Amino acid sequence: MAKARLLVELNVKPDHAEAFIAMFKSEFMSRSRSEDGCELYELWKDPKEPNRMTIVEVWTSQAHLDTHLGQAWFADWAPKMEEMQESPLVVRALSSVED
Repeated sequence: MAKARLLVELNVKPDHAEAFIAMFKSEFMSRSRSEDGCELYELWKDPKEPNRMTIVEVWTSQAHLDTHLGQAWFADWAPKMEEMQESPLVVRALSSVED
């Protein structure tokens, strides 16, 4: 079974970068990492442009990712994330050449 992988690129408003990271770590990463099928869930930031970030996700299967994306708490969390974003998310679903 092929794993599901996402890269989610986002630009946070410069004056919100540290608050976004703190919120993301406490509210989103902790929940996501505890979900069944989560193999990797990280937030990366560009050292030269700290408001430019990438969420890196690896899930055991597409079904696990679909369950993650269907969580009820997304409805509460999404507006918080959108409020801090400078531009829309860029979501890229990727597959490994080794799958």
